[in-house]
Amino acid sequence: MSIKKKTSSELIHKVHSFIPEILVDELEVQQLGLGHIHESYLIQQSGTPTWILQRINTQVFTKPEQVEKNHQALIQLFKKESIETLKIQLPEIVPYSAESLYYWDADHQPWRLYTFYDEHVCYEYCPSLEIAHNAGRAFGRFSKVLNQRDANQRIKLEHKNDLMIEKNLQENSLHTKPNLTTEEFKPTLEAFHSIQHRAHQYHTAWAKYHGPLHLSTQQESQKLRFDLVAWNINIKKYLPIFLSMENALSSENGGSFAQLSHNDAKLSNLLIHPKNKSTIVLDLDTVMPGSLLFDLGDGLRSIATSTKEDELDLMEVRMNWVYYQQYQDSFLSEVSSLITEVDRRYIHLACSYMTFIMGLRFYTDFLNGNLYYSCNYPEHNLVRARNQFHLFHQIMEEING
Repeated sequence: MSIKKKTSSELIHKVHSFIPEILVDELEVQQLGLGHIHESYLIQQSGTPTWILQRINTQVFTKPEQVEKNHQALIQLFKKESIETLKIQLPEIVPYSAESLYYWDADHQPWRLYTFYDEHVCYEYCPSLEIAHNAGRAFGRFSKVLNQRDANQRIKLEHKNDLMIEKNLQENSLHTKPNLTTEEFKPTLEAFHSIQHRAHQYHTAWAKYHGPLHLSTQQESQKLRFDLVAWNINIKKYLPIFLSMENALSSENGGSFAQLSHNDAKLSNLLIHPKNKSTIVLDLDTVMPGSLLFDLGDGLRSIATSTKEDELDLMEVRMNWVYYQQYQDSFLSEVSSLITEVDRRYIHLACSYMTFIMGLRFYTDFLNGNLYYSCNYPEHNLVRARNQFHLFHQIMEEING
């Protein structure tokens, strides 16, 4: 379904739906270019940036009701935590009503209203060792809050004296009784970080692709060339490694992931206060069952990258291994009690897994005609994919010595 863009007047009245006492004459609207997916607007009140109004993209998030349910569960989970102690928090949302966080319009499109944070900073790429440390700590603590209850249950089981009772309890906990993951959070995007799913999408897109195998374009001062044949050879080479990794991470829970994760744990999804370093964790729509290694890997991918995701000059695309190590140490120190033996076996591949899967997703979207990610020119997704594959090879070289 095609969604018609709203006028400023319509958008202002949506804000008024959330806050009926507000004077609409005081409001101004400015569209933002935030992120790849949602439609976002800065709302100013009497000239002061005050809120972010956002329409969830229901063509991507086809189960928006589940997004709202997960959001509500997340808010309840964090209500039990001390913001002062954690130094992390969720973005403050203005609920539409006592029963609903979101406003659903006549087209059944969900809208939400967030507080605008003018003192916090959003970084597209990492500027310092301090930011790498703060980001690792923030996502690590976020993961700990999501998974702490299940970790506590596991620790209690490990201290049971009767081995038979312990075994039965573990079996019931893992295979019969729903845990925190299955009780309170359901997937909002199916198979989001499944390399098997992404490989299937890639193979399907490639079978339908009838374009050139070697492409070139001029963007600014850069002459860009893309060799799809070479990319396909490398994808075929490395896919088995990551298929095995996915199978190992999910097999203990009957084929699904037993942990909760953010699933989009990149640096630009944090707002960091420049003075007290308190951090707001953004883009919560993908909080659902996953693996701690997804958040570790995605954080490393974004923290250790030297430049923006769609950098034209490939010479600028490289890994900063000092930032890499700092983020990894900070993240793992927070989640040490949650790490399983299987996690430990694959920690060294966390970053390469997420970098590879992102490259594959950008590439697949190009093959499909640039349907998912917003693009400024036809080869935009190829630039993104090229950069991810370039980083991937740097990571694999570092791993293999």
